[in-house]
Amino acid sequence: MIGVSAVMPVAYAQQPAARPEIRQLPVFTVAGVPVDASADSAANARPVALQEGQRRAFIQLLRRLTIYADHGRLPQPTEALLNEAVAGFEIDEERTSATRYLGRITVRFRPEAIRNLLQAEKLTYSEVRAKPVLLIPVWQGSSASGQGAVLWSGENPWRESWKRRADIQALVPLLLPEDSAANPLPPLDRLLGETGRLRSFIEAQNAGEALLIAATLVSQDDGNVRIEIYPSQSGPAWDANTAALEKLEPFIAVGRDVESTLNGAVDGLVLRFDNHWKGITRLDFDHPSSLSAAASFANLAEWVKLREQLAAVAPIRRFDVLRMSHRDAQLQIDFFGAAEQLIPAMAQRGLDMRQRDGFWELGLRKP
Repeated sequence: MIGVSAVMPVAYAQQPAARPEIRQLPVFTVAGVPVDASADSAANARPVALQEGQRRAFIQLLRRLTIYADHGRLPQPTEALLNEAVAGFEIDEERTSATRYLGRITVRFRPEAIRNLLQAEKLTYSEVRAKPVLLIPVWQGSSASGQGAVLWSGENPWRESWKRRADIQALVPLLLPEDSAANPLPPLDRLLGETGRLRSFIEAQNAGEALLIAATLVSQDDGNVRIEIYPSQSGPAWDANTAALEKLEPFIAVGRDVESTLNGAVDGLVLRFDNHWKGITRLDFDHPSSLSAAASFANLAEWVKLREQLAAVAPIRRFDVLRMSHRDAQLQIDFFGAAEQLIPAMAQRGLDMRQRDGFWELGLRKP
């Protein structure tokens, strides 16, 4: 276990548009979709490329919303389906040659059209995006190399493997820490050794929780690499009922070489994150439910914010105010699924819902 004490010529047809930060995009928007087509002219290649880009975006969106086990039976994007589901698209960047058009586009879909399609196909799905998970990938090579624990500086193939997946537009956004003059990256021993330092670091990086993943190279023979991986989770208010990640146990990754072994570990963890989150937040339209909850607030501004956040919780069909005073209100909440699925969806909207003495209580989450 790791010890931490330490070819073809092309010309720009337009300047690339400023891409919005992916984790701030709506769930039903797919950004950075590559497009590429050739024809007798770039002008004729352009509509072919853009149509194919919308098809790719459609497939990517459905895979984002549904669990991995259902990906084999997702509906295919016909022209009629795209006409109904696509709300519009923007060109992020484009380049042309005499016969080729390539670039990237952002596609916006109509939420109701996608919801109706998935429900008609009897596919459960989630549209609840988790708060970003901050990745802290620590690497330690073999003892023979004399290399100690590496995090921000030095050679860190584990971090490079995560960087290659950092642009995934999943419901659980994965975030690698960014270095800046205002928030410099602290050394590992300081990050973990000082009380409250990790919590402050998570908040400064605008993340909801952190996953420290220490990977140690155990052995490296010809075609046989073994790497031990030790995950550790935390956050400002880490709670297994509302966290985006399930509690992870240490495991061993095996592969041909270091790079492929680490890439395989990343792929496996990303899939596990994705399936876990969708499993606890997916909408179950076959099981409409309701509950009564006492909502507490300090003032009118808090009440207005609580109502706004409640209206944005995906599983909620409607809510009614049964009784209200200047500090609390009794609400009837109708939703899809079980109450256990409602709790993490509430948490992602800044709401805290819990049961006490058999009664549900609701309020704004405290920082």
